[in-house]
Amino acid sequence: MVRYSSLSAVELIGLCAESNDGAAWEEFVARFHRPISLSVIRVAHQWGENPQQAVDDLVQDTYLKLCANKCLQLLEFSANHPDAILGYIKTIAVNVAHDYFKSLHSQKRGSGEVGQIAEGADPKAAAHEPGGQEAMERAVLFKQVDECIECCLDGPDRDRDRTIFWLYFKQGMTAKDIAALPTIGLSAKGVESVIVRVTRLLRERMVDMQIGSGSRPGEKGLLPAESY
Repeated sequence: MVRYSSLSAVELIGLCAESNDGAAWEEFVARFHRPISLSVIRVAHQWGENPQQAVDDLVQDTYLKLCANKCLQLLEFSANHPDAILGYIKTIAVNVAHDYFKSLHSQKRGSGEVGQIAEGADPKAAAHEPGGQEAMERAVLFKQVDECIECCLDGPDRDRDRTIFWLYFKQGMTAKDIAALPTIGLSAKGVESVIVRVTRLLRERMVDMQIGSGSRPGEKGLLPAESY
């Protein structure tokens, strides 16, 4: 008999994705419901909203997003970053909540009400629909950037710095969330320094290689002219 509480997060996610095992999903909810709920509540407060009015629906929306396509994105992420699963799930919850409150405030502005996000709110990671033109262009850019990373980084921290870069730019995790991962071993400021340094190295490398048929690196938003 399977003891679900003893499974690793990767094993549990795989079991949830591959079957309709109710007990496995109950364990998934038991592990992640609190951090998902707290993430949604935190975003609601940042937007100046009463979290109880929407938190239950947003938590359910987070579960739906995580379970889409048989948990495909969650499976892929957990396979590549097993120590970062909690941070990834919290990031999904934050993005779902930001999407909702952004839409809500847009509607209020349209009706004459003014809404303003609270100072210090974490920026939402950009969303890109799969299969669209922009998504395909970004996929090509990601591949080019990853090849540049292989050339730019060296030393004992190479893999760590590469992971930090992709967790930030591709997965939308904040520096604070990345720093909280047990394998990173840096403060949030240390993570920010890595992102700035790697971004600068990549920009210099991409300019030298003239990636993108003469287009300026950063046109698609991956390598902004000013990262911070």
